[in-house]
Amino acid sequence: MALAVDPRVESVVLLSRPGADAYLGRPTVEGLTVVETVPPRRTGGFGPLRQGLQVLDLIREHAQIRRLSRLAGPGTVLALDSSKYPWPGLLTARRDQRTALFLHNVKPHHDENAASLRERVLRYLELGAARGVDRVIVHGEDQKRTARATVPGDLVAVTLPTSTRIDQAATAESVPVDVPGETGTDSTAAARTGRGLTSATAEPYALVLGELRANKGVELAIDAAGQAGVPLLVAGRPESAELGQLLHDRARAAGGVEILDRFLERSEFTQLLEGAAVVVLPYTHFDAQSGILAKAVAAGLPIVASDLPSLKEQAGSHEPALFADVRDTAAFAAALRQGFDDAVARGTRAAAVTQAEHADWAPTVDAVLGTVPTARGTGRTTGSGR
Repeated sequence: MALAVDPRVESVVLLSRPGADAYLGRPTVEGLTVVETVPPRRTGGFGPLRQGLQVLDLIREHAQIRRLSRLAGPGTVLALDSSKYPWPGLLTARRDQRTALFLHNVKPHHDENAASLRERVLRYLELGAARGVDRVIVHGEDQKRTARATVPGDLVAVTLPTSTRIDQAATAESVPVDVPGETGTDSTAAARTGRGLTSATAEPYALVLGELRANKGVELAIDAAGQAGVPLLVAGRPESAELGQLLHDRARAAGGVEILDRFLERSEFTQLLEGAAVVVLPYTHFDAQSGILAKAVAAGLPIVASDLPSLKEQAGSHEPALFADVRDTAAFAAALRQGFDDAVARGTRAAAVTQAEHADWAPTVDAVLGTVPTARGTGRTTGSGR
């Protein structure tokens, strides 16, 4: 949407999965077209068969993107929001078209020292995507420094934007998406009714929000909350059924922890964030910028986070903010207790995020439009970039 409203851009095609347009509220932005031809995710079925079909889906997706790039003509910038394309040069149909990749996670979420063969193969393919595009865009200087070891070409860092045009551009109510293979105890149908939100948010609470992955240290935050006696709400979809079960087991042992383990609609996400007394980011390792942290800072909410350089850099001078070693349960529990008590005493509530001109998106738009053609994989410029 930010690209579509820029006067330097003639048109934008948003290529996504079925249901994207309805989920966005059928937005009306001049110059923006939503095309839903990306195959839906396959999450069920027999393992080897499912994996084979996933490969075929990816090949089909490559072909569809290349077809669209052929229709787009010269001067097109293909902005990839996923690094699942190991040979991005195959996606463009003309030599004067450019590719930019948003590399959201410079380091994988798993422990690289204990990675499985599958994880290593996927990592190799992911790095192929980063080395095969004309420009890689990361969030934050810390991530850029880390990425430089594996990205030899054009690499730029931007600050993660926090404002959104989605609500003002929508012409209809958002239609919730079905989430096949939901791993949590609450179904997508339950998400549509908002079941569980009223009781979970009736009293002040600390909040862990977003997709629940192994690197987020959620189980450590649960232990700390139990030790500190701080009411904690964990909301988001677990990346696996095993992780979901682990979090429920830890929550029962800790006491005072509620888990809402399912996909969250946009309105629910906003409701939970704005109602939180303090936002908790207990990452064990993280070399990116956190969307949750960006929104918490923009809303003026107190944060308690693990003492990782990437999180400290992103938080900057934001206050109140407390950092502690999440692997030190006593230290993190003390920070959580202090942050929560101070927030409740102040009666802190989220401030309205108003960026009418959406100026926070300008660096991202400039980074995409500033992409110039290179000799793919070398970082050497071969064209004018017009």
